[in-house]
Amino acid sequence: MEVICTNDNFPAPVLAFYAEFGIQTPKRDQLYTIRQVKRHTTGDTGVLLNEIQNPEVPVKHPVMGEVWFEPTFNINRFATLLGQPVRQEELEDVNA
Repeated sequence: MEVICTNDNFPAPVLAFYAEFGIQTPKRDQLYTIRQVKRHTTGDTGVLLNEIQNPEVPVKHPVMGEVWFEPTFNINRFATLLGQPVRQEELEDVNA
C-alpha cells in the first residue's frame, strides 16, 4: 500500500535517540510503500516502510525487559494518495 508522509515532526528526544542508532525517518510529502503493520502495546498502529530499512534499537518492555526491534512509524503520520487518513481496513491486506 502506498502512502504519503504528512507529518515528519518528531520530538527532540526521539530524534536524539534515532541519531544515536542511525535511524532514518520519513520525510513530509514523500511517497512510501508500507512493508509491514505492527500493533504497539499502547494500541497504536505502527508501520515499517519499504523505502526505509532501519537497524534494530533497544526498547524497554514492561514484561520482557530490554528488547530490540526496528522502530515503526505511527500510521497517523501518513495519508492515502488521495490525502485521506489511512483506515485500519486498508492496512489489513498489507501483512496478508
